[in-house]
Amino acid sequence: MFHNRTLRAFFPALLAILVCTGFALAGAHTWRVNELFSDSTGTIQFIELRESGGGNGEVGVNGHSVTSNTRNYVIPGPSLPPVTGNRILLFATPAAAALPGMPTPDYVFPSNMVPFINPAGDTIQYFGFSSETFGAGQLPTDGVHSLTTYLGTRSVNCATPTNFNNVSGHINLGCTLLGDVDNSGSRNGNDISAFVRVVLGTPQLTDNATCAEYCTGTLSGNIAAFVNDLLS
Repeated sequence: MFHNRTLRAFFPALLAILVCTGFALAGAHTWRVNELFSDSTGTIQFIELRESGGGNGEVGVNGHSVTSNTRNYVIPGPSLPPVTGNRILLFATPAAAALPGMPTPDYVFPSNMVPFINPAGDTIQYFGFSSETFGAGQLPTDGVHSLTTYLGTRSVNCATPTNFNNVSGHINLGCTLLGDVDNSGSRNGNDISAFVRVVLGTPQLTDNATCAEYCTGTLSGNIAAFVNDLLS
């Protein structure tokens, strides 16, 4: 049986060992897979993790892994600042990081890990705390939409890459001129019928549906933005 004096000497030594070995005194277990994006080639990809509990102590992600079925990325660097509540961590391939309008990723996958995600089906996991599996056809590869998976609720939405500093952006790889839905190279009256076809789900082969996606979140918002472009 330990004497009190022995216990008093034991606990400081144990605490020192735990701190020096990086024991999980700082949390890291409430981060969840939030958003997955890939183009059709697998070159431009990003993954988001989102803190799910509102806790500002979830700072110890460094040393933990983000994995797919074929890749394993160990999160580098120091601990995060203690403002983690509901924040997002952005992981991106080099080509995604270089896109105009892309927020600065918190972590960039090395080139030998590209593609990180298999667009045809994969399992994306953060350490042992969060895992999302998708099958063929579930991950959009049109260059504008992503798969949101947060807390088991899945939906396809416009890609909104966001980093830890709450800087967000949009991606539209399939369209060089929003509103040019008939793909003629300019916006004109012919785009009206093309826009209507896309909205109704009956596009022609020459229509570019991504040029009708203004990512306002509503059909009425997209229509208003399209009309504004035509009149400008």
